[in-house]
Amino acid sequence: MARLTVGKGVDDYIASLDDLKYRVPEISGRAIYQGADVVADQIRANIQALPVQQGRSRGRRDPTQEEKDGLLEGLGIAKKRTENGNINVKIGMDGYNSDVTEKYPNGKPNAMIARSIESGTTFINRHPFISNAVRMSKSEAEEAMAAEVDKQLEEIMGTE
Repeated sequence: MARLTVGKGVDDYIASLDDLKYRVPEISGRAIYQGADVVADQIRANIQALPVQQGRSRGRRDPTQEEKDGLLEGLGIAKKRTENGNINVKIGMDGYNSDVTEKYPNGKPNAMIARSIESGTTFINRHPFISNAVRMSKSEAEEAMAAEVDKQLEEIMGTE
């Protein structure tokens, strides 16, 4: 009759798997933020590459320097949220820029300016800086998330 002896290594491995079960949300959240950082960096680079309107224009125009600076200052990553078992973060614009007008005494909302530049309006030229950034950085973000998951798993499981 065959005989199998299980050593201490298997017990440690099972304990690591048990620990892993409870840390999956934490690991997933860290990975999501790593991917979001990559996408946000690409959006930031695309904002910096936007053309700037020089002087007044009659008709369609490019964003002004104040609008561009406001987008750079307002760009951020929101806290992660879990909805229906999915962990999500949002990357977007917050706050107001320094272009104070009678209609906008606190400055123009950065989210409004971002939407206007992204889609274009009757008075602002279309420059899809967000959708292009998401498309351009997708594979790099996926790689960053996978690397973070691998790093966390190695740390928990004690393997290399």
